[in-house]
Amino acid sequence: MNKSLSIIIITLCSLTANAEDGQYTELVGNTGEINWTKATVSAIGYGIAGEGKKANIAPYLACRAAKVDAQRNLLESYQGVRVTATTLVSNYMLSSDEVKSSVEGTVKGAIIKSRDNRIDGSCKVVLEAPLRGKISKSIYQDLYQEEVSASILPNLWSLWIGTAHAASYPTVSNQQISDQLSQLSKRISELEKGVKATNVNDVQTHDISGIIIDVRGTSFTPSLNPKIRKADGDVLYPNRSDTQDIIDNGQLVSLFANDVTFAMDHPMIGDTPLLIKAKKTWKNLHTEIALADNDALKLTYLINKNLLKDIGVIIVL
Repeated sequence: MNKSLSIIIITLCSLTANAEDGQYTELVGNTGEINWTKATVSAIGYGIAGEGKKANIAPYLACRAAKVDAQRNLLESYQGVRVTATTLVSNYMLSSDEVKSSVEGTVKGAIIKSRDNRIDGSCKVVLEAPLRGKISKSIYQDLYQEEVSASILPNLWSLWIGTAHAASYPTVSNQQISDQLSQLSKRISELEKGVKATNVNDVQTHDISGIIIDVRGTSFTPSLNPKIRKADGDVLYPNRSDTQDIIDNGQLVSLFANDVTFAMDHPMIGDTPLLIKAKKTWKNLHTEIALADNDALKLTYLINKNLLKDIGVIIVL
């Protein structure tokens, strides 16, 4: 059995999906394309040799010009990749020299997928480069630092306010504190029992090779940083324990596809996936998913058992 656990998230959005092979692609810019299944970005460029060039070198000059045009279009395509529901790669290129450098370096190192010298003397070149690796590492590093800062600052502010106005708060007795702790302990025990009851009976965790989260019929859209949340908004995946592995490995939070059968057959999902149906996105954030309580308990149990450590995500649109 494949020990690494994978998640596949399934959504419905057919305009840019490639139904023939299950891969999901999205047009970006005028000549660019994001392949969310392969985690690549590609772009087309066109060029001509110009007048007066010798016939024996004109095709070469035309393709050289086409490659330059394709690199320019590829850079534009990267800039249009969604990171979250409200940000693009271009936002991080403006705020981070490391992200800007990683994107520009990746564009320069793009491979030529095809080169076509045409009858009219022009040349068409298609370049392709990865989203994984240097680009994902630099973007996630910035992104997760932002999220940590956003979660810490309100707490620091509350602590400062609490310290500054401590004298205005009523005194709490030891008995009141003890009663509150007792109630909290009782509630935690009830939740733990619920998790065990849900998962021991419904989920054979030792046999699970992957997780399929079906969100067809929702407004979910692909991004570099999709989130899976509980109904109350708490983030289940990726959580803070996942983020460093994602950064270190240069992987993506998720991949995407458009067909359930394709997803089931994908090598990263294994032979015995767990299917979870998600019915809505989180509020107005179309790159984030909200799970029902019962399904959230199942995923929480797997997380607590550290079964999502080497997680891979495919989102099928």
